[in-house]
Order: sequence, then C-alpha cells, then structure tokens
Amino acid sequence: MSSIQPCVVTTTKTIVSFTVVCENITLFQSATFRVDSFDADGNMVNRQYLTMTNEQYLAWKNDDSYVLDFVAASLGYTINSSAL
Repeated sequence: MSSIQPCVVTTTKTIVSFTVVCENITLFQSATFRVDSFDADGNMVNRQYLTMTNEQYLAWKNDDSYVLDFVAASLGYTINSSAL
C-alpha cells in the first residue's frame, strides 16, 4: 500500500427515511430531537440534532405528526403520505 497526502472525496447518498428520538425536553420551553437519516439499504447516512423554539414547542401539543413535519421542514425532506 502506498501512502499519500490526505485527499478529500465527496460521496453522494440518497436518503429515503429517518427516525426521530426526543433527546431532551425543557417543560413549557423547548425540545431537542436526534434525527438519524438512512439510505435504501438501511445504512445510517447522517445524524443531526434539532431544537424546537418555544413557539414551536407550544404548538406541538400532543400530536406527534407535528414533530415529523417539523423535522421534515427543517431538513428539506418531503414525507411520503402513503408511508404513514
């Protein structure tokens, strides 16, 4: 094996699904979510953390689809309605 200087290689992956885990809630103020995004083979492509502002948190109420919509909008994803 030959040693080389570090070389940047860009890889493009297609994300087809994501999961959401609530990492932290500050009651009446905010919530932080861990979002894992996956390719078609089920390999995790990306992990991000998103925090709802106070206004977003208060709008959440008890509808978890609000969280999915919040994540999708934040990351530029479009949810397939047939998958829900």
